Amino acid sequence: MIKLNIIKKWDEPMSFFWLVLLAVIVVILIYVAVHRLLINRATLMLKNQAQSVTDQAVNDCLTQLTGHSFSLFSEIVADVWGKGVLAFEFHFTPAQYHLTHDQFSRDDLEKKLTEYAKQNQIQSFEKSSTVFKVTDWWTYENVLHIDVAYVLNEATREYIADLRRLDQHDQKSRK
Repeated sequence: MIKLNIIKKWDEPMSFFWLVLLAVIVVILIYVAVHRLLINRATLMLKNQAQSVTDQAVNDCLTQLTGHSFSLFSEIVADVWGKGVLAFEFHFTPAQYHLTHDQFSRDDLEKKLTEYAKQNQIQSFEKSSTVFKVTDWWTYENVLHIDVAYVLNEATREYIADLRRLDQHDQKSRK
């Protein structure tokens, strides 16, 4: 009987310890889940706002460059580059607008986007000189694909720097 009392006395503090440990783990899991949810929601809101601003800018600039009315909707560039990268892909068939490749170019669009950002006082990341950057431009099966990055955060700035390094490496390997 004496042994049984000793085990009970020893068992009570241990069960309290396990209960406290379990409670701490549950609180940590709830905190992580709520934190992740809030961060993901904030990131999604930023992406949606940036996508809307970029869509408007690209449509206005293409309209000014070509004289045709555009109402394109972008798709987010794949998240393989990292979370929070604000780069958007637009695509359309130039023949549908009776356009040739001579009527506008990547550089023309980028210049127009820079003018548009200045006129509309669109903010960029840490007063970066570039607000919008045309990061890719290619044609596949007569469809023109244009990628435009909105430099509103560090992730997008790093994405553009990575693409620049890839282009430099690609140019060196061609020589």
